[in-house]
Amino acid sequence: MCSVFVTTQTEQYDDLLGELADALAAVGVAVDVRDGALGVDGTRFVVAMVDRAHPTPAALAQIIADAPARRPAVVVADRISDAGREILRRAGWGWLDRRGHVRLWTNGVRIETPVPGMHEPAGGPHGNPWTTVGFEVALAALLEPTRVVAARHVAAVIGRSVGAAHELIGRLANVGLIGNASRLPLLPDLFWETAAHWPDDDWLGLPVGIDEIADRLGADRLVRVDERAATFGGARIAAAGDLPARAYVRSDRALRRVRSLADRNVRVQTWLRVAPVSFLPENPDVPPDPAHPWQVAHPLVCALRLAADPARGREIVENWGIVPTGVDA
Repeated sequence: MCSVFVTTQTEQYDDLLGELADALAAVGVAVDVRDGALGVDGTRFVVAMVDRAHPTPAALAQIIADAPARRPAVVVADRISDAGREILRRAGWGWLDRRGHVRLWTNGVRIETPVPGMHEPAGGPHGNPWTTVGFEVALAALLEPTRVVAARHVAAVIGRSVGAAHELIGRLANVGLIGNASRLPLLPDLFWETAAHWPDDDWLGLPVGIDEIADRLGADRLVRVDERAATFGGARIAAAGDLPARAYVRSDRALRRVRSLADRNVRVQTWLRVAPVSFLPENPDVPPDPAHPWQVAHPLVCALRLAADPARGREIVENWGIVPTGVDA
């Protein structure tokens, strides 16, 4: 197969094929994916997939000229111009334009149609990457640093739409934190840039311990992200247990329920803040138990929170050795 095609039996191929299947399903086509092949209305075939960001008509013509005689072939891109579509159409190729259009053309299958619900969101790839979804995409990429940052997979991990994940992946790629070609996270830069923007203000100091807050709110509403939580993940922090507890809550409503406890004249025992992300992975090695009934954030979440403090926090994280490195994007 020509090198422009994405190799089958790879995560990248599966993600692209999944995107195509999702688009076809959105227009009412009976479709399934099994063993790397696409099933459309009872017809099953392997699709030759090409992944490009914004291919020009000339680039598409060259791809077609260099390709072996193999059908069906589909170009998946963020944007394909009308002129580019015409070149693909004349060659009998298909496309998935992520702005909202799909074409699949082969024996027994003739589909060319807009896809409802797909569009280029406001801001596009040049918008601010440091939104709630942007932080979630970055966190998902950091959790799987050797995996291609593909919209379909990331969306499933963080619980967002494929379109939202795709937009923020594009923004992170645009600022050089995800490889344009490799779609791998650039490390350790992605971690430190995420930490530099990680929201860490508006903490509410309360003069009661975390146990009492857990009794009032329910232990499942608290996700601990303090130095003690970091030590559960391997950080070495002297006297971490003597510091005030620090935890995220999952909603403004939960914070309002305990706000009346605040008293500036009494020493703070617990700091609370609404979590800056909805996707908030936990430390799988420290499940809740009677000694600590609340949840403990994943070490990378703790590290991002600590590193948001450029003074003491960054040094702790650097010594911890938790920042993913060594992946060439």
